[in-house]
Amino acid sequence: MFNVMMSPCVPMKWHHDADRTELARLAPGALPAAAPGLTTLTPLGEMLAAAHLGTLDIPNVAVSSALRRLLVALFIRISGLDIADPDAWDDRWDELFRQGHLDPAEVDAYNTKWAHRFNLDDPERPFLQDPRLSTECGDPAPPAKLVMTRASGNNQPWLDRTPQAAPVTPHEAFWWVLAWRQYGPCGLGANRSHNGVTHKSMAAAPLRSAISWHPESGNEFTNLLLSAPHPTDIPVTGPDLPEWEQVALPDPLRPELPTGPVSRLINRAVHATLTRTDPTTGQITAVWAAWRTPVPSALKDAGAKKALEVASEAVTAAEDPFLINRAKGGPVRANHARALVRDFDSLVHIRRPGDTTSSATTPPAWIRLLDTLPAEALDHLGPIRARALACHQDKQEKEEIWFEQVTPVVVADYTSGRHPEMAARVTSTRQAAEESAKALAAALRSAWNAMSPDPRSECPWIHDTLAVYWDRTGSRFWQAISDGTDPQLRSLAITLYDDATRADAATPAGLIPIAHARAILTHPKTRRSTKRSTKKTT
Repeated sequence: MFNVMMSPCVPMKWHHDADRTELARLAPGALPAAAPGLTTLTPLGEMLAAAHLGTLDIPNVAVSSALRRLLVALFIRISGLDIADPDAWDDRWDELFRQGHLDPAEVDAYNTKWAHRFNLDDPERPFLQDPRLSTECGDPAPPAKLVMTRASGNNQPWLDRTPQAAPVTPHEAFWWVLAWRQYGPCGLGANRSHNGVTHKSMAAAPLRSAISWHPESGNEFTNLLLSAPHPTDIPVTGPDLPEWEQVALPDPLRPELPTGPVSRLINRAVHATLTRTDPTTGQITAVWAAWRTPVPSALKDAGAKKALEVASEAVTAAEDPFLINRAKGGPVRANHARALVRDFDSLVHIRRPGDTTSSATTPPAWIRLLDTLPAEALDHLGPIRARALACHQDKQEKEEIWFEQVTPVVVADYTSGRHPEMAARVTSTRQAAEESAKALAAALRSAWNAMSPDPRSECPWIHDTLAVYWDRTGSRFWQAISDGTDPQLRSLAITLYDDATRADAATPAGLIPIAHARAILTHPKTRRSTKRSTKKTT
């Protein structure tokens, strides 16, 4: 059997200065052999024990995001940070901070206790899968159904043209089981029958099209330590157990309400998968993908339907600790055309208790933790940046662009609680960038409307020009917030306007409209405040 705690499955890039003897002792199962500077596939248990010696090196964004959440859940359970009392949690966190690594004995003890639940192909409790699908669904789908980047069914072969029937290696299957739980699409899956409920519809997974933010320190132990949410941010209100520690399989008709960070990170899946392994080769040759919790419309009984709606809404409403959550509208969505600089403002501004404004946002839990650490702790941890992981998706089975970025600046230098003046600089610079982008779009649209014989036609310049604008804004933005200089965004907008309209500006039809519209950028109108004057009569 393929046991994820004991079989190589996590890509780890080991530090160039990592101790070879310590690597050999803590990660003996890595393939190829763990060595300084190399990236190896490492068993989950060994990766956790040696987390202080390297960083994750995961090729796919969705897999990276989902695997990081699994690792945080394991870290919380193994380290003893599953504590409801804030003071006791602080004491344990400080102890781990001083220790600088997980105790290998604690990792081994946890692995020994729960090893039987980490088998990917276990017939009774396959890891994070549902064995009931083999009897409750029809025939399985080809293995390509599991791998989101492969063509499957009617999906577009946009990243990978591997044949649908090509088998999947066990460690890759483990990656995509995780990804399906967090990023699976809505739409039709296998026709599943459970307790009188039969249908094919699946809801969208909790992270579908959301942008996920993670600490990046260059040391995976530090990343995990910062990622564990403080109980004042995510309270522990009951037995906060991951699925593999629970006695029974989850009840599809009664979604489990999150009771703490572990259940929020692991137990909120709406998709169920089950892989089938070829006993000869050990490869994954088929997969079932179906609903884990039915959509409420599938239930005929009005009372049961209402109860499922309420429970599903409660599960959805539980905020994920790695998202920027808005007071209205849910988490910030991923958009490949939206530059990282536009969300950095929300990332570093700490929402205060009682702030109910519609524009208020709540940054990820680790940002709030970082904002409270003393200066000497930050010095010890070193520079902490933010890693953004996202896929520009729709709710259905359409993956457009995966993207991953790391902020070039240290996050703690800009949080509103620690450095309000720097946070204000981030806000003003971001607003200036937004205003210049708006003016650029208005100028392009005005020129096009004056030239085009059809006033309803769409301006062909805007999309590509704004994409270039935000791409070039990045370096100016980071430089401006670092040293307080003017990012010169208006001049950038003028340059891009001229580039976009140059060919048409040389024609009789475009010469005058393009010159007139350019004034929107070169001579922006300013609002004048007027005061009424009153005359006293005598």
